[in-house]
Amino acid sequence: PDDDSSCDDDDDDDDEDKDATAGVLVWKYSPFVPSRVRDGSAGGTQRVQQPHLRSVLDSCVPAFVAVCVTCRLLELLAHWLEVHSSLVDVKEEPQPRQDAYQVYYPILSLDADAVVKVEELIAHLYWQLQFHALPTVCAVISGTTYAPGMGSVVVMASCVASVGCGGSVLAGLLAGCSVAYLSKRALFACIKLNVPATMTNVLNAGGVGCAVALALSMTGIVGCLAEFGNLLRNLVRLTFLIPNPPGATPLPGLGFLLGIVFCYGSKVGWYHSVFLPIILIEMERGEGSILGAVDECTLCLVSAGICLGNIVTAPLTVSSVHITNSDVAISKRGLKINLLCGDFIEAAYPFMERSYVVNVFAYLASGISTELLLHHRPENVLSSAYIPVGLSIVLAQDMKRMASACSAAFSISFVGFVLGNIVGRRLDTKGKKE
Repeated sequence: PDDDSSCDDDDDDDDEDKDATAGVLVWKYSPFVPSRVRDGSAGGTQRVQQPHLRSVLDSCVPAFVAVCVTCRLLELLAHWLEVHSSLVDVKEEPQPRQDAYQVYYPILSLDADAVVKVEELIAHLYWQLQFHALPTVCAVISGTTYAPGMGSVVVMASCVASVGCGGSVLAGLLAGCSVAYLSKRALFACIKLNVPATMTNVLNAGGVGCAVALALSMTGIVGCLAEFGNLLRNLVRLTFLIPNPPGATPLPGLGFLLGIVFCYGSKVGWYHSVFLPIILIEMERGEGSILGAVDECTLCLVSAGICLGNIVTAPLTVSSVHITNSDVAISKRGLKINLLCGDFIEAAYPFMERSYVVNVFAYLASGISTELLLHHRPENVLSSAYIPVGLSIVLAQDMKRMASACSAAFSISFVGFVLGNIVGRRLDTKGKKE
């Protein structure tokens, strides 16, 4: 009893210290007050520092890209096995000689039962990646973002909660937020009720996760969010505009306009706030994205074409501004990163601003390439940026059309830079003569 009373006294002292600290800072003490930072103004006002949910979703890009590429590779492997199984059926009859693939690739000589088992494993893995991998990632990232002090407890609870979020990354984000909110309060309640540490971890890591999973599933929230994702995909892919039987979209020029808006939006800050969240929601089922294909063409390859033009025409001038060695260096780096990593559109911005001609051709390349993607069955050219351009083409079902759009974006922007360089040089020569 004496020990218990001493513990109670220590708790009271801690509460008094916290109350005293809050009194000095003129704050009302609560264990659930979010972190605050000063905004630098004269009054020293406080604001809550919490990342936006869009930022949490954007931080999951690596997992989305990896799942998309893996699902596409599984599709190609399944197609190869389907062809292989037909060869196996034909080979059941005695043959005087071995086929070439048996001679040179004996590891691929599978019998019919083995092919069926491999196909079943592929189908199971594909289903898990499609419906559970990305919601789990979003739930864990969301939970650890909004409750960073909970450590592994919130990670376990978020994983358990994500079980009820199959097929919807928005539901995964909501599950993570709910776990972060409830786990802190459950921990505080357990401390107040003197619950032992082991039971506290069980209630937080397991109980909170299960409660969130049941609540989201039983209330139909997951179904509503999954349906919202489907509607968004149909809207972005223009499914509602495509007649049946298959044909071209009835709105020619819509892709051209979208490409221009996408290129402009990347300059004014719309990419991470608008475009990228839509791309990720579109990719939540392990597929590519039509806006991801637009991203690859209008940003990465347009930038790559401009960088290549800068490298080729380095001795010349652009709008009376000489190309420096640093311009060439950043262009070489931008060309490699855009082609091999699918990123770094920023490398082209300075050169677009220097020349009106280069800027116009960049928009023209964006519009034409996007029109090629959207003029017929956009769902056949789903792809992604952040990967090598060759792999981006392989992600699309219609590889030829995706390659054509990529080539158009790259070549038009390159030609535009060369023409802009020639115009700039002529204006520079004319000005010197005058």
